Amino acid sequence: MSITLVDVAGANFRTDQKSDDLNTLFMSRLGMRMRSLPARLAVARSLSIDAHVVPDLESKHHGKTIKGDALFGTSAEQLSAWLALIVEHSGELDVDSRRLIALVGAHWKRGLDCLDEDWRQADEDIAKFVKRLAVIAELAVGSAKLPLSDDEETISSSSSQGEIRVQVGEDGKDVDSGDDVFWSMNSKGGSPHSAIMGKSGSGKTVLAAAMLRSIREQVTVPLIAFDFKGDLHGAGGINGQQTLGEIFDAEVIEPPKVPIPLDVLSIVRDDSIDITVSQASMRFRDSFSRLKSSQLGDIQRTRIYEAANRALSRYHTCELRHILDELIQIYEENDVKKDGAVSIMEDLCRFPLFSSDLSPEKFFKRSWIIKMPPNVPQDIKTIVVNLFLDALDQYLNGLADSDTDQYGARDLRLLCMIDEAHQILGTRLPSLTNLIRMSRSKGGSVMLVSQSPDDFSGEDDEFLDNMGFVAAFTTNAKQRAAQRVLGKGISLTDLHEGECYARIGEITRKIKTW
Repeated sequence: MSITLVDVAGANFRTDQKSDDLNTLFMSRLGMRMRSLPARLAVARSLSIDAHVVPDLESKHHGKTIKGDALFGTSAEQLSAWLALIVEHSGELDVDSRRLIALVGAHWKRGLDCLDEDWRQADEDIAKFVKRLAVIAELAVGSAKLPLSDDEETISSSSSQGEIRVQVGEDGKDVDSGDDVFWSMNSKGGSPHSAIMGKSGSGKTVLAAAMLRSIREQVTVPLIAFDFKGDLHGAGGINGQQTLGEIFDAEVIEPPKVPIPLDVLSIVRDDSIDITVSQASMRFRDSFSRLKSSQLGDIQRTRIYEAANRALSRYHTCELRHILDELIQIYEENDVKKDGAVSIMEDLCRFPLFSSDLSPEKFFKRSWIIKMPPNVPQDIKTIVVNLFLDALDQYLNGLADSDTDQYGARDLRLLCMIDEAHQILGTRLPSLTNLIRMSRSKGGSVMLVSQSPDDFSGEDDEFLDNMGFVAAFTTNAKQRAAQRVLGKGISLTDLHEGECYARIGEITRKIKTW
């Protein structure tokens, strides 16, 4: 490497003028008197992102410079540490002074953009802002110690010891016998997946929140929740109890306003990389084809596949915009005018749906509530859910089987809840089906909260058969659909407030949940 610590200390580092103005704004926000302090924080924030930075060598509007010894420190230890981090992150074999200045400027710019988004996510509150940065840096926050190593992360997110008995609601009593009703969600031979149905106001979300609270009280496990109504973060906060967001210490994200910090197109790069890329490309093509506005012909589907294949092969951290660039290139190579496939990809890339801040291994060991209220366009919801569930399926079902105790109770690793699931049911998503059928042995649990048994009519019979717990409150569902889900003789039109029919294993009971 053709650079010395003296070169680093004496170099003049700078970023573009817009970012320099943001740097000044952060001095005011955080009460800092030196320009180097938010700049140093910004570089560190950018280094926390796996994706390489791309220096803007064409920019002619530069901000003020900061000397290297002011930016990174005066001691040899400080300068060596920063130099090593930046060069290692770049993946480049030889970095000279000019290249280092370009890399630092790019990190400075990207880091400030991330900090600005972190500031907004923290409601412009310094305490929340610091906590958010601590979470990103995987530092201790309050009494909760975040995982520091792969081994610790595995233990913390798979710490159930023995049977998890979940009471069915706050009341949770059999209407006929008055006995307490529990669901043993991880017992030998059972299934940890659940489906809860009912019309608006029937109490299905209240039941779901109570059951999730019961699980969390017994095991420290992360929750990934999709919120299509926009109020799930506050669910469960009844009679002074903690909300779901508080119980799981979940961070709320609202794409497309804020991207989900997940490297959603991440793939395992090993000796079978060609096969892996091909499989990932087919998954993307199929997810894209499920957009309501996307009615692709065979040729368009082939081009989408080829664009994804090229992008995934070329970029270690692949993003949607990379697939769009490759798709446009394919159309130009074939001298074909842009059509609906390109325009839809362009529409999707106008929104920051995902960022590559966290790998799947890191992302899925934390709790998140992903809000996509009714005003979010349907295509945005569809592509986000499809790609997200693909990533979750690849991550979870790629793990080794979770441990079991002497009685066969299996450790739980992760909860995935989809509220208002009727918005994605019936489309036969392969990733959702795989999670329902295969993730049990990996310690996964999926909870679907929907409006009616009719919502499952597009799924095959085996889909619901793989549910260990199925409950339905009052609905106007077709009798045939209700009986298909819960058994013969069941009617969902005569239930009283707080009552539901629940199938636990092979037995259906009428239960007073609240």
